[in-house]
Amino acid sequence: MRQGKVKWYNGKKCFGFIAPDTPNADGNMEDVFVHSSALKEAGIRFLNENDIVEFEEEPRNGKLSVTTLRVVQRDEESAQRFQERRAARRRASEERKQRAEHEEHAERAERKRGFAFWKK
Repeated sequence: MRQGKVKWYNGKKCFGFIAPDTPNADGNMEDVFVHSSALKEAGIRFLNENDIVEFEEEPRNGKLSVTTLRVVQRDEESAQRFQERRAARRRASEERKQRAEHEEHAERAERKRGFAFWKK
């Protein structure tokens, strides 16, 4: 198995790339494509930038793709940044939801006042 660092991985797009440390048998040092299916097969939930991984690859459509993957070492700093971004997105989502509920409540109250005016 070859070893390398995760260059980047996007969980929403379900793919990323690994920068290998050593050339393969053909002398190829190009970045290797990694799809979420390889993560799923390995039982890995996510990859962070700069995680060190071991992998096996095979050519697919003229490019190298990961077939087998194993995390050797997590980059704790990248993992922390990921967790912080995730928490910020969750907070923003929750705030949007609360604003929408508040606006809906205000709109309902306004409709009730309008209805009471016409009822008299």
